[in-house]
Amino acid sequence: MTKVLLMTFIGLVVAMLLAQHALSAPVAPKEAVNTISICIANCAQCHDILGDVFEHRKCSRDCVRNRGTIIPDCTSPIAIKKYLILSTLGEMLSS
Repeated sequence: MTKVLLMTFIGLVVAMLLAQHALSAPVAPKEAVNTISICIANCAQCHDILGDVFEHRKCSRDCVRNRGTIIPDCTSPIAIKKYLILSTLGEMLSS
């Protein structure tokens, strides 16, 4: 019986600690989440248009890191140049 009470007590303490941690975690404002979503959608669109030449995972990570402040424009090579894999592009052109 005491073993059951001890396990219940430990479970309650762990649950309280997890709840406290969850409440203290930073939450992004709704507007930031929306711009991040738009940014990630643009990364996916660029990948759909450009294929394997475009590093969509790196683009998506940057969206989250920058909270969607810089949204990629697929029609502007200057805006997306850091996500272009030029070696893949060269291989595609040479074959």
